[in-house]
Amino acid sequence: MKIIYILLIFALSAFSTDLKEQIVQIKHSNHKEATIEIGNLTVGQSGIIVNNGSEGKSVIVCYGIISASDENRSIITFKFKDVLLQNAIPKTNLKPKDGDIFVINHLYKNSMILAPNFEAFSNAKKLYPNLNFLDSDFFAAYLKINNNPTPKKEDIIEFAHQNDLGRVFIIADKNLHTVDTLSFTIVDSQPLSFESNESSSPFYANIDEIKTSTFDFFGEENIGDYNKYYKKLLGIADGK
Repeated sequence: MKIIYILLIFALSAFSTDLKEQIVQIKHSNHKEATIEIGNLTVGQSGIIVNNGSEGKSVIVCYGIISASDENRSIITFKFKDVLLQNAIPKTNLKPKDGDIFVINHLYKNSMILAPNFEAFSNAKKLYPNLNFLDSDFFAAYLKINNNPTPKKEDIIEFAHQNDLGRVFIIADKNLHTVDTLSFTIVDSQPLSFESNESSSPFYANIDEIKTSTFDFFGEENIGDYNKYYKKLLGIADGK
């Protein structure tokens, strides 16, 4: 039985896509975008631009998001947003330039899973034994503190930014969607097998019921149909 279990985990891992970190220099840069000589990337993958400074001193300049890709090269669009949420750290006025480094899939090893139930959560986690998963309880607690039982795209992006999460796995209609937390784009999808049809609202977590504020007369009390809610959140049309 143990051998069968090991083979099953191996088979599941063989079908999963682990978007690994890559490092490459940028070229043909301007104030909006640059080119890298790595092809076949997925639009929406993100990373950081690191200044190629002298004397071994480097600093993160901005984010970059893959906006186009062919067989030989890709275009990255710069996104100027606070990379480090620390007021004590000096800000830089540096702009990306040719020769700077683009770290693709930066922080992709740090992630979180939003699942309808424990079985789906557990099966998804088994696919990626080498990733660092932040327990979804923390996100549920964040939503509860903010009296928000219906998480929006902006809530996931902000929480991910605060906790250095490069991607979030969202399960909907027995498909596991890998979502880049900067672009909020699906960069990979794969079927996920589980038997339970139960679903928790707004997702599986060990946190008591999340309610709206007493004075929030227009807020929704729950997400309703779990699969429909997250498919709509991800921009997935019904029937897909």
